[in-house]
Amino acid sequence: MDAVAATLIQNGTSLTEAVLTQTMPHPARRFSLEMEARAGEHSIARHDSESAKQFQALVKKPTNVAKEKAKQAAGNGSRVPHADQADQMKASSTVTVLPMPQVTPKPTKLRVGQRAPERDPVGNTPSPAQKSVGCSFTEVISVTRAQTEEAGVSRFECPTCLATRTIPFTEGSVKFPWHPKRTTVTPNHGLRWVKREIWRLSEK
Repeated sequence: MDAVAATLIQNGTSLTEAVLTQTMPHPARRFSLEMEARAGEHSIARHDSESAKQFQALVKKPTNVAKEKAKQAAGNGSRVPHADQADQMKASSTVTVLPMPQVTPKPTKLRVGQRAPERDPVGNTPSPAQKSVGCSFTEVISVTRAQTEEAGVSRFECPTCLATRTIPFTEGSVKFPWHPKRTTVTPNHGLRWVKREIWRLSEK
């Protein structure tokens, strides 16, 4: 630096050996400067090393603190549960039983010709063919009211199906009323009016 300054003062454009010789510091001075430079480098290196160690310590410190807190929390949890944890345990132990939802079955579509489901009848029930059919005999009864009162019998037997009916007489002629056709073959008993070409009393 001294050689450069001297060259500029002399309006020189380049460093010469003479200028360098004149401005060269004393050997003792150079030794002192060299020692100062080395001391400075050593101080800087030591400062950098300490800074690196402090930085590493700062980086590791939060991790260690977090681990320590986790250990403390685990130790506290193994001894006495926290109030919030106790409430959660109570809530989890109390199970609310909800009613099962009621599902309405969907109506089943019937195929063509398929019979709709229905309850089967219990016992002996008449089939459609066994339903009562009206007897064809509904003719006028050629018996007078006086005859029935004299005999004291107003029970008549149908000459077609042998069904019996008690017929109240009024003024005028009376027809045998409509009645379902008798399906049994059990013979009738008791005094009654029967038609054998004409109406007459019979016990058979």
